[in-house]
Amino acid sequence: MASGVSPGRAGVRRLLVGILAVGIVGVVGATAGLAIGHRGLTGEIALEATTAGQTSATLSAVDVEGASTVHLALSTRALSRAPTPTDLGVFSIPAGSYARLSVHLGARSVSVPLQLSVPASGLTPLLLTLRGDSVIAYAGNDAVNLGLQLAGGRLTAIPDITFTDQDGRQRRFSTLQQHRITVVAAFLTHCHESCPVYTAVLADLEKTLAQRGWADRVTVLEVTMDPERDTPDVLTAYARMTGATWPLLTADPSALRSFWDTWHATYENVPYTGTPPIDWYTGRPESHDVQHTSMAAIVDPQGYSAFILQGDPRLGHALSAPLAQLRSPNAAAAAASGQHASWTLTDLLDRIDTLANLPGEAARAPETAVRTDTAAPAFSLPSLGGAGVALADQRGHPVLLNFWATWCVPCRRELPLLAGVARQHPALRLLAVDEGESAADVQGFLRDVIGGTQPFTVLLDGQTSAGDRYSVVGLPVTVAIDAGGVVRWVHVGELSAALVDQALAAAGVP
Repeated sequence: MASGVSPGRAGVRRLLVGILAVGIVGVVGATAGLAIGHRGLTGEIALEATTAGQTSATLSAVDVEGASTVHLALSTRALSRAPTPTDLGVFSIPAGSYARLSVHLGARSVSVPLQLSVPASGLTPLLLTLRGDSVIAYAGNDAVNLGLQLAGGRLTAIPDITFTDQDGRQRRFSTLQQHRITVVAAFLTHCHESCPVYTAVLADLEKTLAQRGWADRVTVLEVTMDPERDTPDVLTAYARMTGATWPLLTADPSALRSFWDTWHATYENVPYTGTPPIDWYTGRPESHDVQHTSMAAIVDPQGYSAFILQGDPRLGHALSAPLAQLRSPNAAAAAASGQHASWTLTDLLDRIDTLANLPGEAARAPETAVRTDTAAPAFSLPSLGGAGVALADQRGHPVLLNFWATWCVPCRRELPLLAGVARQHPALRLLAVDEGESAADVQGFLRDVIGGTQPFTVLLDGQTSAGDRYSVVGLPVTVAIDAGGVVRWVHVGELSAALVDQALAAAGVP
């Protein structure tokens, strides 16, 4: 066990965070003291504690457990009741990952699982909330503020109504949730605008959860705002048509209204002003339209609403054919131009990361990208000109793969730089892999950004199959592959001239 570490860094720290739909700003003061240094890299944690309800407790120490254990001795004091935190000080500890806390409460200790990452020269807020005999830990700005609001009872509990799923089963919300992080998306099967995209982004979420081994940690639900038409039979047909594998839910109209009132979400039936579209289920003209709130809510394991994402999601790929057929031409055109899109799968995963006390997506992306010193995953894709191009055909030449899309602003900035690299190094095979877009969209975009002739090969990854093989979770991503087909360098994010030099050196470009 490492020796005791005293609180340090006099002064005041300010945690400014905005939680969607809650709008909380956390302002927490630090305690003056003496910082004791460690050999090697160190970071700092700002430790706070609070009690929930009528709980009263006294903290005497906390052990932060990882590869080694750091003992934090505390000045014994009573704790404030949430949402007011008691500031226990700022502590210097070795940078690294920690998996558990042991919280000493007088004569007893409580073990608390927590994935805590302490960066070198960084400050990580850490909150302990005590409720009865249990302790819950929250790490990071968003999580700390969320923990204070949960402990203080300032967030809204979700009504535990009874739903009917696409298989006709009666299921209460609490039974569906099972004390997991839960994503609840609003939809209706006859929506021709945002709802098909919500179904698509939930499919992407399900795939990501399975890849990370989180399928038993996060529940995914779609709940209708059109109970008149969305009967279990219609929901079954929609699931079969679109490939949705998660619960599609309806309920008694009054119960359903109380459920959506939790988020102040609205919906109402309205008549069509022109010729109504054909109902995909009955084959007859639709009886009405529904004006509704477009939203996804993220519910914490205790059943409280934690975050809301509103508006249309932006996909990193094209809609599947069944979902694309449901969208109106106007909605599809607006999506292609980037109108109305307000959040992405990465934004949704960031909220899940916060509730799970895990690193955010920006920290995770370099870890989930394809590994260096491993064989480059094979793929074959159509080029912008229509010819098929296989990665295996590039063997014997150094290769740069660049995953990009027209809607990606950093991609737009770095493409001229890549064009210059391709012109300067004719022996280099530079493959620019567009993720999820059509040839027409890409051709017009490149003409505007680079000019009429591209000095590199543009590939169309319409179903993101190559991106999936390279674990691309954000754009742009650049991969340097040597002449033997081995990945030698990976960068997530925008390239600079210096980074390009690193990539070329790694790929073996003279």
